[in-house]
Amino acid sequence: MGVGAKNIANAGAKTADINDIYAIFYNPAGLTEIKSGEIAISTQVDADLGYLNFLGIAYNFPIESLNLKIAVAFAYIPRLLMKASGTFREGDFENTFLRFTLPKLSPNFTGDIDSKTDEYRFALAIAPLHNSLWSVGFSVGQINCASSFAGVTLEDPTNFTYITTVAKSTALGFGAKIYPTENITFGANLKNIDSKLDVKIYTVDDNGVRNETYEVNFPYDFTTGISIKYNDFLDLAADYQKIFGDYSGSPVDFQFIRLGSTLKSQNMSYHLGLIAPISIDDGSGSNQELPVPLLPTAGLGWHNEYVDLSIAFYIHPIMSLNEGKASPSADISMSYIF
Repeated sequence: MGVGAKNIANAGAKTADINDIYAIFYNPAGLTEIKSGEIAISTQVDADLGYLNFLGIAYNFPIESLNLKIAVAFAYIPRLLMKASGTFREGDFENTFLRFTLPKLSPNFTGDIDSKTDEYRFALAIAPLHNSLWSVGFSVGQINCASSFAGVTLEDPTNFTYITTVAKSTALGFGAKIYPTENITFGANLKNIDSKLDVKIYTVDDNGVRNETYEVNFPYDFTTGISIKYNDFLDLAADYQKIFGDYSGSPVDFQFIRLGSTLKSQNMSYHLGLIAPISIDDGSGSNQELPVPLLPTAGLGWHNEYVDLSIAFYIHPIMSLNEGKASPSADISMSYIF
């Protein structure tokens, strides 16, 4: 869904519209629009395994001698926390994430999995100091994944296997924004540029102990969008997102249209959005279908000179696919501006 409650409430349609610390996630070029400094924390209120989903700090400062403004940001972003127990088969959607956390594991297995993936991301953004017509941003993230599996596979049901996996990757990103008028902004962002996952596996089974090391590709994540300031009170945004490439031998293709709107009134803001899935091809050989064709989002925010609070309500796509029905969720975010 993304990070930051008011951004989620806008369906994540923020590639062109983003102008706060969460730009480190959506489009680092947007960091140049931060007024000075910002600290933010965000949480999914109904998460079972970990409430925190974003913690970051950003600062924007001018360099008069170069006629530039520079922004830097650092964030801790938990990507995936997962516990699973039972029997899983290749066509199950849950199997997608299980294969992501344990590459090379058979897609047909019975057992227990425990996995944690997080990222430490740094970003740098640059824009002209005055009358900016453009901004660009770069990000680099260290992704860490630790997983364990205990169970059997369908191919070898009598061979109990214990596997621990440690994987690391350096993820590069590049984003840009163009401001052709005061009311229209175009944005684009590409993440996971030529990223590789270095995987180390320790396996214990009836055949003994094995240590393996190999490298797998990481899917690209591309988003482009437009933001329109319709008037002093209403902002509109639209994004197209495509996640594509090869992961552990499986081609993936996720495509979404994201539409968002923000109504502003003094210290309050009201948000509505809609996510329209185009393709959810997880590499299992079939295109997954959500139990609902469209995913609505909504939320509201309050801010003053120093504090920004927001809450989002939405239909969670992954939870909905797992449960086979529309599954609501909520996020809360707080930012301090200094």
